[in-house]
Parts: sequence; C-alpha cells; structure tokens
Amino acid sequence: MSDYKIFRDISLYLRQKLFDNLVGFDGITLNSIAGISLDSPARLAGGNSGTSGNSQPILSLYLYQVLPNAHINNRQLISSSNGEQHYPPLSLNLFYLLTPLDKSSETCLLVLGRAMQVLAAHPIMHNSFLDSQLRPNPPEVRLTLNPLNLEEMTRIWNAFNQPYRVSVCYQVQVVSIDSIRLPVEEPPVTERLLDVHQILVSNGGAT
Repeated sequence: MSDYKIFRDISLYLRQKLFDNLVGFDGITLNSIAGISLDSPARLAGGNSGTSGNSQPILSLYLYQVLPNAHINNRQLISSSNGEQHYPPLSLNLFYLLTPLDKSSETCLLVLGRAMQVLAAHPIMHNSFLDSQLRPNPPEVRLTLNPLNLEEMTRIWNAFNQPYRVSVCYQVQVVSIDSIRLPVEEPPVTERLLDVHQILVSNGGAT
C-alpha cells in the first residue's frame, strides 16, 4: 500500500540498491549498509552522523525536498466497484542529494562515479510499497538525474551552512500517498427519464 511510509521505503530501497552494487567493488571499502547514510551530508561532514560504530559513512543519500506533482494532483473522486467514491492519492516528486563523504578525494570520485552508474542502470522502480489502492494503474515511478547548475547547488550547501562538496541530485516521480479521508457513497439512481419523439411521414415529407 502506498501510504505515509513511502518516503522511508523509497529511501531504504535506493540505499539497498546502492549497497548491493557498491559493496566489494574494486577500490571501495564498504563493510555494512551503514556506510550509506540517509542523513544530511552537512551533518555527516560535521562528524555528527548518528550512526552506530565509529566508521564514517562514505556516501549520503539525502531526501532534501518533497514537492507536489502538478500534472497529476487533482480533486476528482475515484469510483470503486462497491459504489463508493474515494479521494485521490497525494502525488509527489521526491528530490535526493547524493554526496560522497570519504576522507580521500580519490575515493570520493570513485564512489560517486560508481553510484551514478548504478542508479542510471535502475531508472524504473518496482516494489509493492509503491502500489496505490486508490489508483488501479499508478503512474510509473522513475528515478532520473536532476541536473542543477553550480549556483543552485551552492545555494543548497549555503542552506546547510557548510562548504560546497561535489554532489548530484536525483528526482523520483511520481510517488503516491493514499488518502485517509472517508469515502463518500455515490448517489443512487432514483429516476430514469426517457424522452420519445414520434416522427410522422407523409407524401409531402416529414411533419
């Protein structure tokens, strides 16, 4: 079911995908999935990662913005087979910041390149947590690179109050959160109107 847990579930899904393809990769030391953090790269760079153990994560996958999808959000009710009308899901776009954090600049470049290679190979997301009970055919959920120029990236890091670090942005769209508003019953058919016209035809034509 596509519900309020969707932000967490998508983040864990992406982290697992990265871990599966980074662990054991030549030149990258990644002992556990904790090496890929969902925490802010600014907080991690400041040495306050909040992760277990003393090892510093080598990669941050940070959900930094959530926006409504203007093309899908609407107020139309969705009819169901049991005669009820449901309020539509909330349709959203998620924005992630991917930042390598290793102390070695060379390793950072290696981690970033491999992570981008992995995400580019898995642009379409498939998982049961994406299914929406209120939308029989949910929109395809895609992960795409969201290019930002240097000025836009610098503004993000200024908001973190941290020096700029090489990062890339990704967008996940479209994600649905099912409505919890109570459905409404469709009005029953109380009267059927049948309008009949009689056409008379004579030798001179229709009258």
